[in-house]
Amino acid sequence: MIDSDRIIKTLLELLAIPSPCGFTDEVVHYVGNVLDDIGIDYDLTRRGTIRARLRGRAGGPARAIVTHVDTIGAMVRYIRDDGRLLVAPIGHWSSRFAEGARVTLFSERGAYRGCLLPTLDWGVSRDQGVERIPLDWDHVELRLEEAVFNAEDVRRLGIEIGDFIALDSQPDVLENGYIVGRSLDNKAGTAAVLEFLRHVVADDIDVTHDTYVLFTVTETTGGGMGNAILPEVSELLTVDFESVKPTEKSPFKRVTLASGDASGPYDYHLTEHLHQLAVAGDIPLQQKYLQAFHSDAAAALVAGHDVRTAVIAYAGDASHSVERTHIESLTNVVRMLEAYAVSEPTFARDAELTTVERFSHQIDTRALPRHRTEVPDPATVLDQRSTRGGED
Repeated sequence: MIDSDRIIKTLLELLAIPSPCGFTDEVVHYVGNVLDDIGIDYDLTRRGTIRARLRGRAGGPARAIVTHVDTIGAMVRYIRDDGRLLVAPIGHWSSRFAEGARVTLFSERGAYRGCLLPTLDWGVSRDQGVERIPLDWDHVELRLEEAVFNAEDVRRLGIEIGDFIALDSQPDVLENGYIVGRSLDNKAGTAAVLEFLRHVVADDIDVTHDTYVLFTVTETTGGGMGNAILPEVSELLTVDFESVKPTEKSPFKRVTLASGDASGPYDYHLTEHLHQLAVAGDIPLQQKYLQAFHSDAAAALVAGHDVRTAVIAYAGDASHSVERTHIESLTNVVRMLEAYAVSEPTFARDAELTTVERFSHQIDTRALPRHRTEVPDPATVLDQRSTRGGED
């Protein structure tokens, strides 16, 4: 049985672990320990991508499900003479959402608390100067909660350019099912994927084909996949966060099935296969084209993997700022993953290279509209006037 309380518990534990992209070792240890407890074998790449394996009744064509455990964050880029630090963003996020964020800075000697603030002093109620500061990273500074008043004081703490900065999530779990906090992208998705694995193993669910579950560590900066996909994998399903518009009807319950994103369209046949699974399983679903979206699916294709790609996303809001999702959307993601794992592959022939004769079709010629495409020869049309008694 899918346990929503367990999803939330896992999510809160993940949110407690600082893991900006490039600083993900500890969250990798956490996920590895969870997989050990579930009893699932996994490999680990040099940089920390986890590749777990659910064994199916058949081997190939194998599948892969991918989620990422890295988040946005920041890095020290300059130490000012007054003891304040300028930062560079890790991942694509706006300085508008940085102001007021509580953070932890990790140096070689230790960890220090701080706050991201606009680069201006103010203190009286009618001071309007802060309203005129440009919205860019040159006008955001890190205030350390330490007695530092110059660059030498800062460096005495072992702090240097290139040190990582992690944002506090400050999560809020509400009785109505909403979950709010920073870094839900994509730790909420990871919590759903781990619940899927617990559910499949505990209930001894019959997985049809070998299914690899990947936990990547560089998706936030556009990397992600690398060589983590094995050659026998023919399909790749990505689980990620998607901001839905507040005007959409009941979006918090649904799973989004994406047809494409900023990198282009996903695989036509795999996406349709997932749509049919959702319909058959009565899983709340909406189909969307995600204009500004990027995921591990695109990274896999750029890396040269010959796989069919698709993306499902849980309903979110305010990506890369103070994010929000809902537990019903996360539980429906688990249902979607289970339906996928127990289904047959989109094409059994994907286990090997094929021929043109066996290759798939996307157009049913019987359903094409019939229309005339040829324009008659002008002379023939004009000559008809004489046969009808027309004048030259």
